[in-house]
Amino acid sequence: MSSNLTKQYYGITPASIEKYLLLTGWERLDNFPNKRVIVFASKDDNELRIAIPSNNNYDDFFARLEDVVKTLSILQSRTENDVVEALRSAYTDRIQIRIIDDSTAKGKLPLDYAAKCLEGLRDLVLYAACAEENAQPVCTRTYNTAKSNLEKFQFGQTGHGSFIINVEVQVVDEDNEQLYLIEIAPAISEPTEHKIVKRINTAIQQVDSIVNREVNISEIIENGYVNGITANMCDALTKLMPHNLPEIEIEASIYYAEAITHSICEPAVRKLDGAHFMYFEEISKRYRDFSLIEDVKVVGTIKMLSRENPSNFDEPENTVRLLTIIGNQSRLITLTLSPQNHISACDAYRDNLEVEVTGTIDKSGKRWFFSEVHNFTVL
Repeated sequence: MSSNLTKQYYGITPASIEKYLLLTGWERLDNFPNKRVIVFASKDDNELRIAIPSNNNYDDFFARLEDVVKTLSILQSRTENDVVEALRSAYTDRIQIRIIDDSTAKGKLPLDYAAKCLEGLRDLVLYAACAEENAQPVCTRTYNTAKSNLEKFQFGQTGHGSFIINVEVQVVDEDNEQLYLIEIAPAISEPTEHKIVKRINTAIQQVDSIVNREVNISEIIENGYVNGITANMCDALTKLMPHNLPEIEIEASIYYAEAITHSICEPAVRKLDGAHFMYFEEISKRYRDFSLIEDVKVVGTIKMLSRENPSNFDEPENTVRLLTIIGNQSRLITLTLSPQNHISACDAYRDNLEVEVTGTIDKSGKRWFFSEVHNFTVL
């Protein structure tokens, strides 16, 4: 088995080949006697046959796959690379970033820029996952479920010509594909991994529509974060910006699994230029300027203590008013403490000592308050 063929056709299985052929006018011959081979006949020309080994662990699988790719390329008037990409996308969503530059033809790219691209793609997936967990203009902390979903995404096989970065995730289990048949799929929710990729595609499309003057940036700012762009995703995409490398172009393509789309769909392809990166930065800035939820670390003094006993709780609620400075303005912020920290707050109030609080502030109402307190320390 050629190791080059194995790398070139990485991720393609008999099941993914079958899925592609069934969607492009072929039918499987179930009565073929040799179970080590799967045979398909063309619906348009019954004389045409394609045969593949039934297991990708067979020694001749990749050699036969090479023949299949060449045959389909001729019959469908598609490039071999396009056929390979489609075969690989049967059960997998993929985010593809192509870095186009004269220097890439020589196989070279500045290491620092390449590292930032990978970091940006990681953050893009992570914060898209966070937004699926809790859609907010600004994500103040990452969620464990989002981190778990991030682990399902993989750095895929790189492509030929220019630098091509593939980030892929399996969104349909080949053994349970029946759950995603057209007549059943509407009754079940989309896989979270697929929702994450869709959000990324929507986010890029939203900014592209601003660049093309189809919508105003204020329209996106108002509720774009619900299904698409967030400040954190903007920050992640900004890392793809080729600073001091004006000759570099970025091309982003999104592929959806054919087992979910039930058709062979061309990927959504968009070129990201300076205008796109400018709007990524602007959207992030606007979201953060007007964000009502913010993670902070502040220092201040205790100005009020209370021990209220709400009727619907057995344990008392320990509330404190903290006087601090945020944005060059004095603010009185309410926070609820554990019994032990409340005792410490009483001591700080008595001794007129400063305290440090780390947590999440909710600024949506007239009175600000800590929705979460991560750390409380008397200085």
